[in-house]
Amino acid sequence: MYKNSSNFIHFLVIGYSLVIILVAISSGIFFNYESKIANAFENHQENTAYQSNLDALFNAATQRSILMVRMINAKDPFEIDALHMDMFRYEQIVIQNLSTLRENAFAPSQIDIIEDAGEIMTRNRRFQETVYSLLMDDQKDAALKQLVDVTLPLQKQVISTLNRLEADYQAASQRSEANFAAILSDMRNMILWVAVPIIVSLLIIALLTIDQLKRYARNQEALRDHLEERVHQRTHELLLDRNLMQNLNEAIGIFNEEGHLQISNKKLTEMRLASDLGDTLSVWEMLEKAFHELNLPAIQEYLAIHKSWRGEAAVNHYRHQYMMIDINKLQDRSLPDSYYSIILTDISELKNIQNQLSYTANYDAVTHLPNRYSFNHQIQEMIEKHAEESFHLYYIDLNDFKWVNDHLGHTIGDEFLWHVGQAFKEAVPEGEFLARLGGDEFAVLLTSLHTPSELAELANQLFLQVKKINHIHHSNHEVSCSIGIASYPQHGTTPESLIKHADYAMYTAKKVQHTPYCLFSKDMRQQLSYLHEIEESLHRAVREKEFQVHYQPQYSLHSLKLVGAEALVRWPRSDRMVSPCEFIPLAEKFGLISAIGEFVFETAARQLQAWSHCKIELPRVAINTSSTQLLAGNFGDVVERILQENQLTANRIDIEVTESVMMKNIERNGNNENANCLSTLQEKGLEISIDDFGTGYSSLSYIKHLNVDRIKIDKSFIDDIEFNKEARSIVRAIIKMGHSLGMKVLAEGIETPNQLDILKALECDEGQGYLFSKPLDAAKFEMKCLSA
Repeated sequence: MYKNSSNFIHFLVIGYSLVIILVAISSGIFFNYESKIANAFENHQENTAYQSNLDALFNAATQRSILMVRMINAKDPFEIDALHMDMFRYEQIVIQNLSTLRENAFAPSQIDIIEDAGEIMTRNRRFQETVYSLLMDDQKDAALKQLVDVTLPLQKQVISTLNRLEADYQAASQRSEANFAAILSDMRNMILWVAVPIIVSLLIIALLTIDQLKRYARNQEALRDHLEERVHQRTHELLLDRNLMQNLNEAIGIFNEEGHLQISNKKLTEMRLASDLGDTLSVWEMLEKAFHELNLPAIQEYLAIHKSWRGEAAVNHYRHQYMMIDINKLQDRSLPDSYYSIILTDISELKNIQNQLSYTANYDAVTHLPNRYSFNHQIQEMIEKHAEESFHLYYIDLNDFKWVNDHLGHTIGDEFLWHVGQAFKEAVPEGEFLARLGGDEFAVLLTSLHTPSELAELANQLFLQVKKINHIHHSNHEVSCSIGIASYPQHGTTPESLIKHADYAMYTAKKVQHTPYCLFSKDMRQQLSYLHEIEESLHRAVREKEFQVHYQPQYSLHSLKLVGAEALVRWPRSDRMVSPCEFIPLAEKFGLISAIGEFVFETAARQLQAWSHCKIELPRVAINTSSTQLLAGNFGDVVERILQENQLTANRIDIEVTESVMMKNIERNGNNENANCLSTLQEKGLEISIDDFGTGYSSLSYIKHLNVDRIKIDKSFIDDIEFNKEARSIVRAIIKMGHSLGMKVLAEGIETPNQLDILKALECDEGQGYLFSKPLDAAKFEMKCLSA
């Protein structure tokens, strides 16, 4: 309703504004027409006045002619002289009226006619004076002749000219009269056009106003009915609110500033009766008696500032019952005094769930030992709160535990881990912290042992405890453990550094194997420092492309013709040239091997294209490829892009993979050639070679699934081929096997002429090694191998 009233008021404002605008416009139009009418009327009056001037001219001119005739007929000279004076008087009338007409003439035609009339009348006046002079000289006949021949014709011209002027003024008078009538007609029409919209607008506004008043009357009546309904509904709602409040599970009450309850529901009343809290007690006394450890002065002080307080507390009479307590000041200006509401909610079940969640978050479900989260919190707390006290961290990993899950099942595996946890609890001194970090990893934080011998003794006990558990499960496969030990603060002052050093000591213990434990040492710190430094250097080398690519030529052993070159990555540093055997495993560990491999591939392809101008052609370049590159999923796209960028055909690239890499590719994709990355590369036209053949998997049964172009016999077999018959037999078998499968065989590491002769005799196809050339940089390779 209020919205409609507001819209109607806006409509009235707009309507009356429109009427006012129309009235203002009409007023302006009327003022304009008033000016036009005044001008037209004034013009008409002027034209009428000019007509009187013309009449005066006509009369004066006519009278002068009559006086001239009377002068001719006069006998007395005095009479002639009197008539001449009359003519002079009419002459003044003519001059005066001509002057008036000349001054107010506005049309060029009128000015010309007036000038003509004045000129003719002036000439005629001179001739009339001549007649007068002749009469005064008593020459009547000459005077009559002058009158008849000259003066009267000129007088006719005057009359004719004045008739023309009169016709012109009459036309102007008619035009002004017509213009005046037209303006009056336009004004009547305009009054009609302006009055109709104003009258219609006022009529519409009046009708809408009457309609709105009727609506307002109806709305008032409906509002009255609605208010009665709302009062009834609100009364009903208040009754429902009261019933709802009385039957809620929460205990609710309202009390004044003195703490005396004003209103309470059934739940609060029942709680007071069940807890033997009398009605006379104030709310503060009730809270003090009903709950443990409530700081009432602090709550009251907090309420005075913040107007609300929330907290939880245990109920005195029920050990495991907890209540959420909400106290709020009622912010209502209509209340005469200040009041507070109190709501007590039973959260016992929620508290139990919270405790269960807390236990789940902090304890391992299998061993019921603290988990990794608790361990991290414990070690952080020990460092922060007891920074001056030393303690030791045991990082324990079970060896070959995967065998238990794989062969005995995960249920037995969980039982095994539970027994390990119990056994460790028995071995660890009481009061020390033991946790399962996850999987088959455990950790111990010790503060009671100090000497290396004591630490070693506990490590041995933990190792023996694990060995006993193998007998419990009657397993022929023995699960052991490796333990790394780091001490605070000697080996680390932060949780991260301490865990990292203990973990590194544990992996060192796995490698050593003659002892189940290893204490972190100065040498290990240096090794970790080196690994950290080499990792940063490797990242920088990859980012700034500090690597170089050297090339070792490959020859046909029968014709000694250049058949290819192997691209080998080198890492020059300021102090030394880092061996690939040293940095390649680290690059794989740090996730950098793909970036290095792509760098080598791009550099070798670009160099192969640059050598196209050389006199000796290099048929192909062999490039080593890691399993990470092959299994990444986009290696084929990378290869195709590089070939296109360098305008190389695919058969000029030889992809070298080790046996282990080939097996990983097969294990991941199976024998499906469509999904096998190596098969996909070969379909593009690239050659595939198996590097270091004979040192990896026994993969001869899988080679037939890949149409491999070449196998490379590892250098370790070539080294013994001169003096070791077994090595020679292995090489012979590899060559025959390769030839039987349609593959070429290349021998690596040929260093002596005898080795070359033996390989020729065994019909090995190709070879490379120091006998031919060491790996060379691009410039030296071009000079030595590609120049005539």
